[in-house]
This record gives sequence, C-alpha cells and structure tokens, in this order.
Amino acid sequence: MSMHPIVDRFLHGGLAEPMAMALVWGSLPVPTKDLLQALAHAGLKETPYTQRALDFFATMPESLLSGLMIEPFDPPAPLQLVLCHRKETALLETTLLNASLTAAIVEASIPSLPGAVLEIVLNNQVLWMERHRILDLLEEHPEGEYVIKRRVNEFRFDVLRLIPEEVKKQRLEIIDEVEAGRLDRAWSELPLPKEKSREEADAEVESEEMAAERRLLALKPAVDADGNEITLTLTQRVMKLSTNQKIMLAIKGGKEERALLIREANRLIQVNVIRNGRITEGEVAYIANMRTVNEEVLRIISNSREWMKKYPITKSLVMNPRTPLPVAMTHFKRLFESDMKLLMKDRNVAELLRREAKRLVEMKAKGKG
Repeated sequence: MSMHPIVDRFLHGGLAEPMAMALVWGSLPVPTKDLLQALAHAGLKETPYTQRALDFFATMPESLLSGLMIEPFDPPAPLQLVLCHRKETALLETTLLNASLTAAIVEASIPSLPGAVLEIVLNNQVLWMERHRILDLLEEHPEGEYVIKRRVNEFRFDVLRLIPEEVKKQRLEIIDEVEAGRLDRAWSELPLPKEKSREEADAEVESEEMAAERRLLALKPAVDADGNEITLTLTQRVMKLSTNQKIMLAIKGGKEERALLIREANRLIQVNVIRNGRITEGEVAYIANMRTVNEEVLRIISNSREWMKKYPITKSLVMNPRTPLPVAMTHFKRLFESDMKLLMKDRNVAELLRREAKRLVEMKAKGKG
C-alpha cells in the first residue's frame, strides 16, 4: 500500500515547514497509519518537529493505537515510537507481538519498557538470537523481576552457550544461595562480568594517604555500621566480582554488601552505595565518618536535607578530615558545644575550621553566641 503523498514528501524532506508543522500536529487529512509514519520520523530523532510530534502522539487515544498495532507496518518505525513513548501495558503487549517488529527496534526500546512487558521480549527467541545484546539489556533492566534474570541466565547457558564453564558454575551457585536465603536477592541480578571501562578505571584513582589507610583497613576484619563482623565467605565473594558487578551490587545490595563495597577504592562503587535505596541513617553516619571515602560521597550526604537533619550524620561529616572545607564550614555551627570543643582541638581537620570553632566557643562563653 502506497504512502499518502503529503507524508511521503515529509519523509523525504520535501514538505514546507508550515505544512510539516501542521502534519505532525495532526491537522492535515491523512490516514492515521500514515500519520504514525510521519510522527515516528519526527519523534525518534532530533528534528525541528520532534517535540511537537511527541506532544501530539501522547494525546492519541490508546484504543486507536491498539487497533493499528495489530496491522503490519513498512517501515516499522511506528512500532518503536509506541514502545519508547507510551506506557499502557496492553498497548505495549500488542505492539511487541506485531509481526513487523525487528530485533533492532526491540534492542532500542528495552530501556524505555516497563517491567510488566519484559517477559514478552524474553519469550521471542527469534529476536534475541539475532541480537544477543537484548539479553544483556533485559538482565540490566531496573524493573526486571527475579524470574526474568534467572531465565536470561538459563538461555545463556542452555541456548547460546556464551558463558565460560567457571562463570556458569559461580552464577548457578549464587542463584542457589539466594534461593536458600543465604545471600541478598540482589546477587541474582548481577550482570555478566565485563572488562573495566575507561570511566571505571579512572574512578579508582586515589591519594597515597587514602591508599595507605585502606591497606590498614584491610588488615582488620570487615564490619558493618553496627560493628558486626561480616562473614569471610561473603567478603571473598565480593572480592571475586568484576567492577560492573560491584557497581550493580552497590545499587541494589543489602547491608553487608554495602558495608564491604564502601571500602572499595573505586569512586563509582562508593557513590552507588550511598545512593542505594535501602541504606539506613546509621550507615550514612558511619560512612560520613570514614576517612577512606571519596569526597563526592561526602558531598552527596551533605546535599541531603533529610540526612543532615540527623545530628550523628552532621557530626560525623564535620569531624571527618576528608570532608571538603566548604561543606564542613557550612554545617559546623550545628555541633553541640562539647563536640565543638573537640573540633577546635582536632589537628586532623583544617586550621580554618578549628579557628572558627574556637571563635564560636569563646563567643558563647562570653554570652555573645
């Protein structure tokens, strides 16, 4: 079936701007199926019409789109437009079952899909056999359920045979440990190990002073924020992980995993520990006191109003010699007088901070505070 002449001219760049604007706003009398081709052309790449096309597409009724998504599309770009820019589960399911769907469109769309429809993608072996990257994206998807992660592993082992035997054995062992309740569930969602990226390698740069403190720390048993010793088995497991796996575990892992990973030299790992949605105020106070933690972590803590309402966190942050001076100067006035006196005598913190603490204590003693 031929394309409407107006849409055809638009796709080939031959439509005047006023008419093009009217087209992507749905103001011209063209068939809806052809209009979707124009909207996909404008909405899936950066053009002068992109935002207008997406705004209009968002207003199109789900019922209208669902009726069209059962029909073949050539080219299939409208399918990608729906998958990337609509969120209705039933509509997405219909689109993912369209016979015109390509592996390239699925690969491009997975990061935009909600977790509820990922199983349809996983069940389409034809597509992910063509592009193995689809399995990686499913495994890395933040809304992917445990069953999705497990089936991705099974497909790798049983169908693609992509994983070395040693890695396969370790992954299956981890899954068994998770199911037995001996490892945090986040372990079952770890991606396959990869070589360090340039960014990950750069994030491991640290000062000689921090490296020395880290070596001393490594001589002591690993403990969590409550002082409880972490099992050697878990410590050994974490040590075996690649950098990308540690980053994912930092994002989703439990208390013991966070306590181990915050000791890592890599800044990206530390930053993702502090951004872990399960982290507690006690852990934050513990981390704010650490002298082997990256300055970026301390800045993230200081920028959280909720955390900085808690006195133990504020105290730990101000008293930590690693805290950037402007951050410490911003918060030190909130210390109790007893802690202020300790601060003014602490030779590890900046002289300016000690001097200001001393001045404030003396002012209060004279009744001027």
